[in-house]
Amino acid sequence: MLFAMTRAVLLPTRLFAVAVVGGIALLAGCTARTNVGATGAAPADVEHLWVTVEELWFAQEADTPPEAEAGWTRKSLANPVVIDLANVDPGTLVPLVTNMSVPAGTYRQLHLGLADAADPLLDSARAVGLEHNAQIELRDADGSLRKAPLELPVPRAGLTIPIDLEFKDASESGGTDASASDITNLAITLDGTQGVITYEYGANTGYLLSPGASVVDAAVAGEIRGRVDTTALASGHPAIFASAQQKDAAGRHRVVVQRHKVAADGSFSLYPLPAAKKGSTLYDVVITSAGADTVVVRDVPVTAGTEVTTLQSTPVMLTAARTVYADVASSSVALPAGTRLEFHQTLPGRDQVPFVIDGTVLDPGTRQVPGAAFALASGSLVVGDYAGGNAVSFVADTPAEGIGGYLVGSTGLYRSPTFAASAVEISGTSNLPTLLAAPFPQIAAGGGAGRLTINLLVPSGRYDSGFLAVQTAHGLVETVRVDALLRLGGGSLIIDGLPAGSELAPLAGVSYQVSLRAWNSRSAAGTITRIAAPVSVTLGDAGFGTLQLQVQ
Repeated sequence: MLFAMTRAVLLPTRLFAVAVVGGIALLAGCTARTNVGATGAAPADVEHLWVTVEELWFAQEADTPPEAEAGWTRKSLANPVVIDLANVDPGTLVPLVTNMSVPAGTYRQLHLGLADAADPLLDSARAVGLEHNAQIELRDADGSLRKAPLELPVPRAGLTIPIDLEFKDASESGGTDASASDITNLAITLDGTQGVITYEYGANTGYLLSPGASVVDAAVAGEIRGRVDTTALASGHPAIFASAQQKDAAGRHRVVVQRHKVAADGSFSLYPLPAAKKGSTLYDVVITSAGADTVVVRDVPVTAGTEVTTLQSTPVMLTAARTVYADVASSSVALPAGTRLEFHQTLPGRDQVPFVIDGTVLDPGTRQVPGAAFALASGSLVVGDYAGGNAVSFVADTPAEGIGGYLVGSTGLYRSPTFAASAVEISGTSNLPTLLAAPFPQIAAGGGAGRLTINLLVPSGRYDSGFLAVQTAHGLVETVRVDALLRLGGGSLIIDGLPAGSELAPLAGVSYQVSLRAWNSRSAAGTITRIAAPVSVTLGDAGFGTLQLQVQ
C-alpha cells in the first residue's frame, strides 16, 4: 500500500486500492464534486511502468490549451500519487483525488499533470524506491532488471484526455456532507500496452510514454474476470493478453475497449468497462498470445456497479500455436511516427466483422515494428458463446484470412482505422520476418492535412544529432530528424500532413505541443538535452501554424 488510508473513500470499496487526503475548498456558485481514480496496463516485457501524478485539471471547453492561465479548474495533490501501470490490482482504481469541487457543468477535457523524470525526485517516488519520478523497468534476456527514465514525448506536457461528462450541482444536497450518490466517480485508464516507444541516441535507448487514454463514469462501469490454463503451452511461452472488444460505430470492425496482461497465475480482469445504466452491455472477450490459438468468447454481458461477470466457471484451456513474425516493409511514403499497427482476424461465416488480435506502435526512427520483428500466432480461432458463467462450448475454426493470415490495419490520434486491401499470410521467422505493406492511416473524417512551421534556434556546433517530437493530447503524432539543422545552428523546417481542423477537435482545431531532443554524437549520454516549446499551436480549418523553439 502506497499511502495510508486516512479518510473514508466515497466510492464502492472494490474500485479503490488506496486513498489520499484532499482537503479542497468549495468554489463560489453551483458546485459539483468528484472522486477520480486511475488504472493502467503495460507492454509484455515491462515489469514496472511508474508515473507520478502531481495535478488534476478540468476544462469546460474542448480547445483550452494546457498552458492557459484561465479555463481550467486545477487541483495540486498535496501528496503526489505514484502509479505502477503494470501492476494495478485487478478491478481497482488508484485514487488521485477525493471530494474535489468543480463548477457544475459539462466538461470536455481532463488533464493529468505528471512529474517529469528529469525533475528532482519527489518524496512520493522516493518512498516506493524509484530513481526517477517516471520510470520503466524491464527484464533483459540474461534476467537482469534494467531501469530507465520514462519520458513524455514533450517534457512536462502532461496528458490531456478528451471527455464529455456532466457534473451536476451537489450543493443542494448538503455541500461537503452530501451523500455518495451526489459525487461523480471517474475512472481513468492509461493503456500502455502499445504505448511505450523507444528511441536511440548514440548507444543509449530512451523510452517515451504515449498511452491510450480514456475516462468513464465509474457508476456506469462494470468488470469481467477470467482465468486461463496454460499447461498445454510451451515453457516460456509469449505473454498472454485479454481484451474486451465491441464493434465500432459503423459496424465495420471491432475496437479494443479495455486490455490487460494475464497474470502469472492465469487470472485477468477487464475493468472499467462502460455499461448501460439499466440492463447489460455486451462485449466480446479476446484472449491472445503469439504462442497460442486465439480464444474468442462472444456476447459477454457487463452490468454497471459492483457485480463482476465471470467469464466461465473453470479456466479457459489454451492450445499451442506456431509463432510467426512480421515487419513493415520500407516505403517511399513513411508512416507517421504515432502510427499503431493492428492485426485483425475474422470468423468465417456469420460474423464478418474483424477482431483485433494484436498490435504495436511503430519505432519513430525506422517506422518499422520495434526490434524489426513482431510475433503473432499462426493458428485457429477458438470460439464460443458466453454461457452465464458456466463452461463455454468452444469450437476451433480457421480464420477467414486463413491459418497465419491477418488483415493489417493502421491508426493513430485523429486518424481513422485504415485497412489493407486484402489479407496477408504471415509465416516469417524472427530473423527473416514477413514484410508487410502497411496502409497509411487516413486523417479522420472532416479533418484535413495541416502544416506546422518550426523555427529552431540552437548554438552552432554544440549538437549534431536529434529530432523534434510533436504531441497532441495524450500521445505522439510525429517525429522529424533535424541533424542537419543542428549542425548549422538552427533554421526553419516544415512538418506536413498533421491532422487539422475544427471537425477533429472543436472548437478551434487540433492543439499540438513540440519538443526537441538533441545530442552530440561524440558523447550522446552526456550531452542530450530535452527542450519543449513554451506554448502549443492549434491547427484549425486554415491548416497551418508556426512555433519557435530555442536552445539557450
